[in-house]
Amino acid sequence: MRIAMLNPPYRYGQDPEQWITVPPQGYGGIQWVVAALIDGLLAAGCQVLLLGAPGSVARPGLSVSAATTPDTALEALQDFAPDVVHDHTNGTLLPADGLWPTVRTHHLNGIPTYRANGVYLSRAQRQAAGSIAAPIIRLPVNPSRCTYREVKQDFLLFLGRVSVHKGAREAAAFARAAGLSLKIAGPAWERSYLDQILADFAGTADYIGEIGGTDRTDLLADARALLVLSQPWNGPFGGEWIEPGATVVSEAAASGTPVIASDNGCLPEIVPHVGAVIPAGHIPRPREATRLLASLPAAPDLRRTAREHWGHDVIAEKYLTVYARAAVGTAWI
Repeated sequence: MRIAMLNPPYRYGQDPEQWITVPPQGYGGIQWVVAALIDGLLAAGCQVLLLGAPGSVARPGLSVSAATTPDTALEALQDFAPDVVHDHTNGTLLPADGLWPTVRTHHLNGIPTYRANGVYLSRAQRQAAGSIAAPIIRLPVNPSRCTYREVKQDFLLFLGRVSVHKGAREAAAFARAAGLSLKIAGPAWERSYLDQILADFAGTADYIGEIGGTDRTDLLADARALLVLSQPWNGPFGGEWIEPGATVVSEAAASGTPVIASDNGCLPEIVPHVGAVIPAGHIPRPREATRLLASLPAAPDLRRTAREHWGHDVIAEKYLTVYARAAVGTAWI
């Protein structure tokens, strides 16, 4: 099957000449998803064209387009002649329907701009989008892209955008209750929010910046636990935040690292397999925090669960089934 994969075209940092690649140089949840899915599709024998991520590395079966606009994307798609287009951009690179069979994965909150042939990441996300019949396919992870370690270091990790809705402050409060240090890694675009955390949790919270490559995978593998304490307020687009898919949960599990998460959005659907869930806004007392950490699954079990539930080959097969439906003209909302 010939699949055109549309990735959101974002600049990397302040460099006007560089784009976020697939996989990303640093922060980039969607780019990690696209990378893992492409791995699975290539293993299944597909031909893939990647658009929206110039600078990504091509390999057998994968070609990389320089397209970053609708016009250049249209030209590249016409040359490639895909069987199916898979849009991860919410219509940014392919605003017109009907030219090719199209499947659209929604990575955000709310109702997508283009609802036809949508795929959602969780029941919570699908419900918020007003759909009841569209497929739910979890975010993939390729364990071979992760570092795996069974022996952990004595710190907790927050990995993601350092923002109110992602729960970085709640992660620092949990770490203090547990008597452990917290490493915060990710972009801090709301600098005053980060500065307040570092001031209020001096001696607990340490900000190490936005990281990528082996620094990122090593950090995930070394942490005693990953904290994903998303909160339902102050979302990036206003209103309630419903965690859509949480890429980092499957990555942590594949690294042998357990997860402690809030009950926001997708998290109570996926985290019980690989960790523990607590109510949003709840900060455990020291005894409870210690008990939660002691109850978490062991690294080999986490790695096995990640492969079985979210492995790149498993998720690619689910998408191939959906692609086949779209390719013969089946439509859904």
